[in-house]
Amino acid sequence: MISFYNMFMYPLEKSGLYNKRSKLLKEVSGDVLEIGAGTGVNLNHYNIENIKSLIVTDKKVKKLLKENDKEKVSIIELNAELLPFADQTFDYIVHTLVFCSIINRQKAMNELKRILKDDGNLIFIEHVLPIRPFYKGLFKTINPVWKHVSGGCHLDHDYEKTLKNAGFKVERKSRFFNSTFISGIASKMDD
Repeated sequence: MISFYNMFMYPLEKSGLYNKRSKLLKEVSGDVLEIGAGTGVNLNHYNIENIKSLIVTDKKVKKLLKENDKEKVSIIELNAELLPFADQTFDYIVHTLVFCSIINRQKAMNELKRILKDDGNLIFIEHVLPIRPFYKGLFKTINPVWKHVSGGCHLDHDYEKTLKNAGFKVERKSRFFNSTFISGIASKMDD
């Protein structure tokens, strides 16, 4: 059964989001954590042969797992602001279109940095406040209503500032769809 969210996102996936996911997630290997897997759209993009373990943080995706993936994939529910993992646990942490709805984004990003290995990578796709003045104004105008009808999604957050404040540096990034989305790879800054 297809979800309302997947139907809403279908035009964006077809227009390039699918390709962004594929390019970023094919690099993922080792011990991996995906925050906010939602409807599980990332699952088909992982090269499961390169993954030692994958922890997915949304129980809704359990029914989407292929039988041969179940031995490597664990599914749990958790709060991104208080993660139950030891320091430097993961080689990769993945999140796509989830930070907009986290209440304390800075605290969550600090937690991701804590549990990511020093030589690990953070893979991200997020929607952000656009650069172009028209779209920026539009997003700011509709944000007060949007966050109430969309489950807490904020259209006006500064994702890159949150990354930098947590001690991450962006290794690769691209902005797309009139600069309303950002994708890329980040790593820990040297302390």
